[in-house]
Amino acid sequence: MTKSFAPVVSPAIVSGALKAFKDSHGKLNKVMASIASDRSKAVNQVLDAMLVACDKPKPLFMKGNAATNAARYQVKAMFDAIVEAGHLESSTGKSYQTCFWIAFENGVAWSPDLANAKTKSTQADKQASETAKASGAVQSTSRADLDKTLSKAMAQARLLGLLEFAADLVDLCADSLDGFKETVLTK
Repeated sequence: MTKSFAPVVSPAIVSGALKAFKDSHGKLNKVMASIASDRSKAVNQVLDAMLVACDKPKPLFMKGNAATNAARYQVKAMFDAIVEAGHLESSTGKSYQTCFWIAFENGVAWSPDLANAKTKSTQADKQASETAKASGAVQSTSRADLDKTLSKAMAQARLLGLLEFAADLVDLCADSLDGFKETVLTK
């Protein structure tokens, strides 16, 4: 049974509150993208300096651990200090160290997900093949399906490190689609 009541508060005020939440969500995504970009730039500066300091073949330069290798010690100390300052969780700091050495060894830019890149790449290949099989002409759809598809596109952009694009897509959806809600995707 649906009840109908006369509004107690002006619908314009309620609409304004909804818009404020949508706008702040978009701004938060942009701020998060900016923070991620700043962190990546800083770690990549350290990586560049480490590559310049590498005065022997990389396997020899990287040999050992933080107790026996000055380069490994310095990188570990840097991430430990970031963790101790409360800017990262301990497990994240360790993961970032691993990503640093993966980037160093492979001569690629550092990113916080390099340790998972192989897993993600394998999952993406599997998903792409499944999607290719399942994709076809859209015969019918619903607004909920559109929201889910757009949310999936945002998640994919974030996985690819396209954080500003994802933030812009969130803003576009929030501004253009009444009631758009980014859904939490499950397998």
